[in-house]
Amino acid sequence: MSTDLPMDIPLPPGPLRMGGAHFKKDQDFIEAGIRDVRMLRRTAGLTRRKTLLDWGCGAGRLAVGVKHLLGHVADYHGVDVQPELLNWARDHLSDAHTRFTLVDQKNARYNPDGDETYDIPAEPGSVDVLYSYSVFSHMLTEDIAGYGRTIARILSPEGRAWMTAFVEEDVPDCVENPTDYLKLDWKGALHCVRFDRRFFEATLWDAGLAVEQYVHGRETDGQSMYVLRRR
Repeated sequence: MSTDLPMDIPLPPGPLRMGGAHFKKDQDFIEAGIRDVRMLRRTAGLTRRKTLLDWGCGAGRLAVGVKHLLGHVADYHGVDVQPELLNWARDHLSDAHTRFTLVDQKNARYNPDGDETYDIPAEPGSVDVLYSYSVFSHMLTEDIAGYGRTIARILSPEGRAWMTAFVEEDVPDCVENPTDYLKLDWKGALHCVRFDRRFFEATLWDAGLAVEQYVHGRETDGQSMYVLRRR
């Protein structure tokens, strides 16, 4: 895919682009955002009339994709715990349809001193599409369950949650930084949290979410893709 680079859509500097080397080049960064917007249209029903919550938005890769492909949605809401990334996105990408919220919630990797809550800033039943790229991949079981309950509460009746996680068949229920996994060197708190598929999906089910679609190992670093709905 070839994408022109409109000069009026700012791009975050390289150090603020999450995802390692995958998104460092401008073209790769933009095309990844566009790809995921297309994915959301196909799998989660995203249209310009829908509300979109980008949970773990970083510096706004998906927001850039929305602006390139759709222009805007009814309401894009980016949420993150990392001030430098969030503030850049808010300062450079906000408009009448695009907003960003910094939250101070605990995550041992990205915000170890944050509050121990499972809140996501959205009204019950208000989110048509929730996008969460490489967020559950850095959480343990208790957090998956807690945030799962919140997601089930804020999704609209026909809403969908699109997310990624490290999930495999017939492995221990939950392992932080598994050795010899995907030929990568996992270091530091919650760098990779791998789940057994049956255990992971049962945890989501108990939280009020049902699996609508699952694709193994297609996303960054071998993460799997999920589309979830309220059950």
